[in-house]
Amino acid sequence: MIMQKILDCFFAMTRSDIDEENFPIRAEQIRARLQNYPLMVGGQMLLAPLLCALMWQAVDHGTLLGWLALVYIAHLAEIGYWAVYRKANGTMAECKRWRTRFILFVTVLGSLWGSIGVLMFVPGDLAYQAMLICVVLGLAAGAVTVNPVFPPSLYIYVVLLILPVTFSSLLVADHPHLVLALMLAVYLAFVLRAGREMAATFELSLRRGLENAKLVKQLTEEKQRAEDAQRSAEQANRMKSKFFAAASHDLRQPMHALTLFVDVLKNREHDLQTTHLVGQVEQSVEVLGSMFDALLDISRLDAGVVQPRYERFSIQPLLDRMYAEFSWLALGKGLRFEMADSSAEVYSDSLLLERILRNLIANAIRYTERGEVVVSCRQAGDGLQIEVRDTGIGIAPEHLPHIFEEYYQVGNRQRDRSNGLGLGLAIVKRLEQLLGYRMTLDSTLGEGSCFAFVVPLADAAASPDAMISPVESA
Repeated sequence: MIMQKILDCFFAMTRSDIDEENFPIRAEQIRARLQNYPLMVGGQMLLAPLLCALMWQAVDHGTLLGWLALVYIAHLAEIGYWAVYRKANGTMAECKRWRTRFILFVTVLGSLWGSIGVLMFVPGDLAYQAMLICVVLGLAAGAVTVNPVFPPSLYIYVVLLILPVTFSSLLVADHPHLVLALMLAVYLAFVLRAGREMAATFELSLRRGLENAKLVKQLTEEKQRAEDAQRSAEQANRMKSKFFAAASHDLRQPMHALTLFVDVLKNREHDLQTTHLVGQVEQSVEVLGSMFDALLDISRLDAGVVQPRYERFSIQPLLDRMYAEFSWLALGKGLRFEMADSSAEVYSDSLLLERILRNLIANAIRYTERGEVVVSCRQAGDGLQIEVRDTGIGIAPEHLPHIFEEYYQVGNRQRDRSNGLGLGLAIVKRLEQLLGYRMTLDSTLGEGSCFAFVVPLADAAASPDAMISPVESA
């Protein structure tokens, strides 16, 4: 009990006590101390017989052999405990027990190695004294590099190592030995100071390492939670999309019925006010229908219900249908609408390609108030590049990364639903990804935009895997 209290006081004085807060640091210090055992013990076991051989002619042989035997016994016992501790479970109680054992071992070994300052000190021979002091100082310097990971062992070891040879020098009592004793005392103070600073640096490194490890763990857990939340959201979105895709027929029936009711109302005679009201209802139903169709298209594409059916076909009939569908709309806005003529045959899904063009042309006419909308075709390598160019409002650079997102609209700050939901380009993006195309965009604010993509020519594409990368628009 008394010994334990003394050790507890010593640990408190050296700031090496163990509690709940600093237990991880102390455990790492002891673990680092153990990692140096093979090199440290092996070096001292090799040094001991060499030192005895060095002093063989100046010191009693029995003293040398007895000292050597004690050193080997202590080191072998130390190695045995080291091997056992490597299998320890690392609890706080066990850490405290092994810390005490390490202190006892370093006390024994420090005393044994320090005793050479008395047992092997030859008063009348400066050469032997110099060699002995070199060994002592070398052991102390080595302890500074090895033991600062566990400061108590350093303090005990170097004090027990240097004090005996210092006292032996004092006992000679001549001027050189008194100066030597003073130098050894200064060296001891220097070693203790250096060891304390190195120990503080090592502890700070351990503390930061543990804090970083804790932070990495927290970030990993947060990342995992975010990924789980993202997967849940994606799963919910897929389920929503599958529901809309599966229920699209049932959901369209009320819209179709509403359209029929409006047609019936239109064919009846009404006063001027009612006729105007019916016209407003018809316009609202048309807007609602287009919005509803866009939502269902997005849902079907997200659910993976739509799959491309590739075939070889001439592009001109598709272009003719687009011209017939949109020429009156462009004319109504006073725009020049130009459609290309092309004899090319392409390899694609004609229905999906038509939906891409329809959305791009409708979008171009919607955001062009004057000038023209031009659809052109030209060969680009093994593909046919289709461009939809307008002289509309254009797109500011800060909007370009977002225009293919759902519900994102440029130039519709009032959220006028007659201009759509902002799903047209989102549908285009999904369709071009489904077909393996890559849409390019060239736009200048206030001057217009040009959307372009490349469709494989039929002669160059025998399968949907033979997709052609689009060239940039001029």
